[in-house]
Amino acid sequence: MSSVLTFTDPDADATAITSMTRDELTETGPDLLRQSRKYEARTVLTAAALAERVFREHLAGRPETGVWGSVVEHAERLGRAEVSLQFKVSRSKAGNWIALADLLEKFPLIRAAYLNGELSTNRASIMARAAQRGGDTDTDSTEGDSTDGDESGLSFEEIVLDYGSRATTDPVLSQQLDAALISMNPDSVIEDRDTITDLVGNVTITPDVAGHSALDAVVPAHYGVFLTTQINALIDERTCRKDPRRVGSLRVIALGEITGVPGARLDCACGQDDCPKRGSGTDSNGSAETPADADAPDVELVEPVVEPDVTDPLDEPTPDEVPVAFGRALVVPGAPVLTVVTDPDGILVPRLQGYGPIDPDYATTLAEIAKTIHYPESARTAGPLIPQISDRPQAPPADPTGHGGHTVPPPGALTYAPSATLRAEVLANDVWCRYPYCGMPSHRCDLDHWRPFNHADPEAGGWTVLGDLIPLCRADHQRKHLAEWLPTLLLDRQVEWRNRRTGQVIVTYPR
Repeated sequence: MSSVLTFTDPDADATAITSMTRDELTETGPDLLRQSRKYEARTVLTAAALAERVFREHLAGRPETGVWGSVVEHAERLGRAEVSLQFKVSRSKAGNWIALADLLEKFPLIRAAYLNGELSTNRASIMARAAQRGGDTDTDSTEGDSTDGDESGLSFEEIVLDYGSRATTDPVLSQQLDAALISMNPDSVIEDRDTITDLVGNVTITPDVAGHSALDAVVPAHYGVFLTTQINALIDERTCRKDPRRVGSLRVIALGEITGVPGARLDCACGQDDCPKRGSGTDSNGSAETPADADAPDVELVEPVVEPDVTDPLDEPTPDEVPVAFGRALVVPGAPVLTVVTDPDGILVPRLQGYGPIDPDYATTLAEIAKTIHYPESARTAGPLIPQISDRPQAPPADPTGHGGHTVPPPGALTYAPSATLRAEVLANDVWCRYPYCGMPSHRCDLDHWRPFNHADPEAGGWTVLGDLIPLCRADHQRKHLAEWLPTLLLDRQVEWRNRRTGQVIVTYPR
């Protein structure tokens, strides 16, 4: 349908787009995006070629060093500057384009997908950097979230390409590729982590306008997780949904109180005499109730979105309190502590909840200050998620009754709200919201019954078991119940989302 557009008459094209039907828009939009990506890919290669030409012309007949230092470095800067001027972009962006074009020369499969419009520039950059970090990794010894080399026989570049083709956000793709690298070559990831600590790790606080300061920091992952969970917990504890302030403003005050800034104190500013966060604070669920909208679709009730305190079934019971060595910082009561999920068999990559995959050495380092739990048996039995190849048979759909393959309901199956143990099992199997192109971490999601739970007759409906539960963020949970896209859960926990109008299918993966 993009052929009906002139690309020379803006008003005519705007009118044509406005007059398109829904099906025409669905057909035209992706085609335009693909074409625009093709143009941008060629723009990047053209920019790099211009920089190379300037570089070569400047070096011609000159010694390697000169009055201004290295002539080579000066020639590289001239190339970036010329791209910046001619393409009307910043020098930083010009440098990124040049670096990406140079890197893609080493990875023809990723380069071809980029030139074919299958990848955005940012996604191609993420994939090329991961492929570079993977280096000469031997896929025959692969373990973990990336692949089993004996079964797939894929090169690392092919593995990267497979992950890049999935219906994920760019941050999720970065995590998946990190997990692949950790599983294949944890020593190289440790070296990368140490290098970043030495070269980039820092906290800078600089004066900003109108009595403000700008804070920028590159810190260890567990620092970031700890601060994030504490800030969110303090906001949840002290403010209700009627507080008129932006969440960003609340986070600033919470950070000040957590770090002990004199006078920093977070209190609800709703002004309501019956504010549920005054005095003793929250209700039993830790959140205020929201009235139901009479016109809203019939949506399943969902349990509060909280991360459970789960005892590792493979270990002896441990005390509830876990010592956390964070000096004199305010620790919000009830806030989730640092939690690391590990595999005692050493197959699945460790994860720091709230961050993502980490190398085994880092997981060991965190053992003294974090709660360590094991992947549940279901995740370990499923093993690493194998990248798809064309001749591999697809897994069949899960139990269509929603009973998870059980003939007799196991304990808790007929109760709507999942237990903390079952919730933790779902989170270990499904790392993100299972709706296409959503990157919400699963611990911040609702758990949705794939086959609806029957509140009137629980035994007749979908049961509260692993085989009938998937995490969906609150917004996508609502979308699922609007039935524009219908999910089918497969036995390997892939989810096929089928458009009820067109039959289009998009697949999402558990990790």
